[in-house]
Amino acid sequence: MTDNLTQLVEQGFTAFKIGWWKFGRVDAATDEHTVATARAAIGDRLLAVDAGGSEGFFPGGLAWAKRTARMLADYDIAWFEEALAPDDLGGFAELRAGSPVPISGGEVLTRRQSFAPYLRRRAFDIVQPDTTKGGGLSESRRIGWEAQDLGIRLIPHGWNTAIGLAADLQLSSALASTDPVEYKTGSAYVEDLVAGEWRLDADGYLDIPSDPGLGVSLDPEAVEKYGTRPASADPKE
Repeated sequence: MTDNLTQLVEQGFTAFKIGWWKFGRVDAATDEHTVATARAAIGDRLLAVDAGGSEGFFPGGLAWAKRTARMLADYDIAWFEEALAPDDLGGFAELRAGSPVPISGGEVLTRRQSFAPYLRRRAFDIVQPDTTKGGGLSESRRIGWEAQDLGIRLIPHGWNTAIGLAADLQLSSALASTDPVEYKTGSAYVEDLVAGEWRLDADGYLDIPSDPGLGVSLDPEAVEKYGTRPASADPKE
């Protein structure tokens, strides 16, 4: 992990998120060692932690999440993501009410109606809809408006494709308190599917594409290589 984070720092990234793998799945010492190692590697840059509570057999519960949130505060963690199972509305509300670090979640929820109870219960400090599975940009923007009215930030969940990243960049430009977007490096589905390339500026930001639509164009050869072409799609002779 240290080598990977160091390389990303050298590439100009200024915000990082770690988690899943062993985090929340071994013991408290492993959790703290993971966070301490990441903090040492990136210095005082933004660091968020994602427990991956939407994983089917994630063992962490509310007591674990409360203890872990207190530990994360010692390392100046920007937010604690998916600390609980995604349908644990009461648990998230209780965790967020007493947590010393911001609590985030919502990546597996779909449509604004699913988000409404979490927003109204103040279960999140940061809500994270995934535009590619939550109803598209219009739905994400509606979620963002409701969140903004309640003093909750929206930071979109990415981790999918270049089209998802392009959509998140457009969404971020339309919401007042959204600045970071999730961006998975080293993925052909993010870095190769569109013509051109994603470039960080000197401050570690991506430009918001300004061409029509989402602002990007698919690379036909990359789509042919990485896309899905079922045999049934081939013309019959």
